[in-house]
Amino acid sequence: MKLKQDRKRTGRSRTVKPRTALEYFSFSGTAAAVLLVMQALTGMLLLFYYKPDAKLAFASLEAIRNDLPYGMLFANLHAVGSRAILILVFIHLFRIMLTSAHRGPRRMQWYTGIGLLVIMLLAGFSGYLLPWTQQSYWACVIGTESVRVIPLIGDLLVSAMRGGSAVAGPTLTRFFALHVSLLPLVILIMVWIHLRLVWRTGVIAPADTYAVIDRGLCIYCGACEKECPFAAIRIVPIRGRKTPALNTDKCNACRLCLKNCPAGAIYLRSDILPYQVEPVFPDAVLRRIATVMGVLIAVFIWAFFIFGYEHVPADPLLTPDRIKPEWYFMASYQVLKILPNELLGLGFLAAVFLLTALLPKLDPSGPREITARPVYGIIVGGGILSFILLTAWGVIS
Repeated sequence: MKLKQDRKRTGRSRTVKPRTALEYFSFSGTAAAVLLVMQALTGMLLLFYYKPDAKLAFASLEAIRNDLPYGMLFANLHAVGSRAILILVFIHLFRIMLTSAHRGPRRMQWYTGIGLLVIMLLAGFSGYLLPWTQQSYWACVIGTESVRVIPLIGDLLVSAMRGGSAVAGPTLTRFFALHVSLLPLVILIMVWIHLRLVWRTGVIAPADTYAVIDRGLCIYCGACEKECPFAAIRIVPIRGRKTPALNTDKCNACRLCLKNCPAGAIYLRSDILPYQVEPVFPDAVLRRIATVMGVLIAVFIWAFFIFGYEHVPADPLLTPDRIKPEWYFMASYQVLKILPNELLGLGFLAAVFLLTALLPKLDPSGPREITARPVYGIIVGGGILSFILLTAWGVIS
C-alpha cells in the first residue's frame, strides 16, 4: 500500500515540495519570466516618449522621469528589471549546474537557456547605451573597443557595431533598433521553446532523489530500459527470471521512466531528507506565485527607493574618472583588467563560455549530488565563486 501511495504521489499532477529555503531558488526561472513581461510593458510605455537621437535621447528620458505621471517609476522599473532578470537567470544557471540538471533529455533546455542568457546580455548591453549618459556612453566605447583585438575581423566588428569609427548617433540608432525589435523577438521565441521543453521533461527533482521500481507491479516489458537516457535501468535475468535492476548512482530523476511505465511500477524516493510531494495546483502554483510576488516587491523597492540614475549627458570630449559596465559584465571586465592583454582575456572568457555551454557533453552521467563528485564540485563551485568574487571586486573597486 505504501508503494502504491508513493507511486501515486509522484504522478504528473504532483511535484516535489521544497524542503529547505534554498530549494525556493528553483522558482527563479518563473520569476525571471514574469519580469520579462514587466520589461515588455514598461519598455512599450517608454517607447512612446523616448527619442533615439544623440541630441535628444538624454533630454527625452529626463522629461519622461520628471514630467510624465509615474514616469520616474516606469523608467526606473525598466532599468532595475533588466538587472534583476539577469540576477535570477544566473541563480537559475548556477542551480542547474550544481544539481546536474543539464543531462539527458534536459540538455536541449540547457542549450536554449545558454542562448537566452547570451541574448539577454546583448539586450542589457544595447539598452545600457540608450540613456546616453556619460557612464553609458563611455562604457559602450570601452565595450566595443575590446572587440578590436580579435584577429582579422576585429576592426570590421567594431565598425559594424558602432556604425562608423566612433560611438555616435548611428551607434545609438543601431542599439535602439536591436533593443526594441530584433532582440525582444528572439527572446520571445527562445523563451517559448525553453518553456515547452521544460513542460515536456518536467521540473527537475532534488539531487538526492532517484527512481525506485516496485517489482510486485513490474510487468518486465522493458519500457523503462528503452526510455532511460542514462542507462540506469536494465532488465536482467536472475535465476531464469527477468528482473529490473536500477543503478541509483546513474539515475538523474528525469522521470521519463515514470511517465512511460505502463504498469505504474516506478516512483521517486530520497534517502537523505524526508521526501514529500504536493499537488501542482493549488499548492505548487501558490508557492510560485508567492515567490514571484516577493521578487516583484523587492524590484519595486529597488526602483522606488534605492535606484539612482545618472544626470550627466554624454560628452565624447570628456572622459569620466571611473568607467564601469553593469554588474553582469563586471566579472568579465575584471578578467580583462587582470590578464596582461585583451586578446588573452577574450580568449580565456571564450574558453570559459564554451566549456559552460558544452556541460551536457562534459558531464553526461554519474551521481547528481555535488558531494559525491568532489572534482566536479571543486571545478563548478570554484567557477561560481570566482564569478561572484570578481563581480564584487569590480563593484567595490
